[in-house]
Amino acid sequence: MGTNSQVRLLLWKNWTVRKRQKTRLFMEIMWPVVLFIGLVWLRKANPLYRQHECHFPNKAMPSSGVLPWIQGIVCNANNPCFQHTTRGESPGLVSNYNNSILARFWSDAQELLFEDTEFLQLGRLWQELMAMSSFMDTLRTNPEAIAGRGIKVEDILKDDETLTAYLLRDVPLTESVVQQLINSQIRPEQFAYGVPDLHLKDIACSQTLLERFLIFPNRWGLYAVRNAMCVLTPQRLQIIEDKFYANLDFFKLFRLVSLLTHLVKTIMLEMALGVEDEWV
Repeated sequence: MGTNSQVRLLLWKNWTVRKRQKTRLFMEIMWPVVLFIGLVWLRKANPLYRQHECHFPNKAMPSSGVLPWIQGIVCNANNPCFQHTTRGESPGLVSNYNNSILARFWSDAQELLFEDTEFLQLGRLWQELMAMSSFMDTLRTNPEAIAGRGIKVEDILKDDETLTAYLLRDVPLTESVVQQLINSQIRPEQFAYGVPDLHLKDIACSQTLLERFLIFPNRWGLYAVRNAMCVLTPQRLQIIEDKFYANLDFFKLFRLVSLLTHLVKTIMLEMALGVEDEWV
């Protein structure tokens, strides 16, 4: 059978089938027409518009940090399209939200918590305050255990203190008197219940009161400091006290108090063990 005969036979078969099955013929004609009409309707209902170039915000991986990763998921949930390049496409950047309020807060919090030395010292300050509280309890309950163990004035002043220069230049006091005063030791047991209600002038002019609050290296130092300080006016003495507080390094004070507390507890423990041995 030749090619022409095969083509004629195929056309006759298709024509006969469709003539006998009019529903099939109708469907084969109508579905392309319906599809074409639907495409025309969509074209008329949604006019064409020019779409600019799209730049989608990048989404950081978890390895880049918790905050950029969460921001990339939450803030880009609708996958927005931008006409221009985004910040995250710049080299070295993994997030488009580095300048957001949350990112700045997170950065400031990290800097404060993990990099700021002053904030890191707060934990140390808390420990020192606890040691100070324990020391004050020891002062109130067992003051005789600390009696005679002073805290040297020089050891609790700041490294860049200006008290010495003020005493030498502005008061003025002699260098020997200043050295005796700086090398003296403060008796902490006198402050177990706060600062005593005494006038500075009375303390400066009384040998008994001076010995009550300060331990001098020698008797000559006591007399020299008393004679030099007693002639000063109450206003000048008040300024000296204010200068002392301004130059006081509380971290040094707390550290020495902690060491002194540990020493006192050790001595008290040894005394308790000694008493037990005597009873045995």
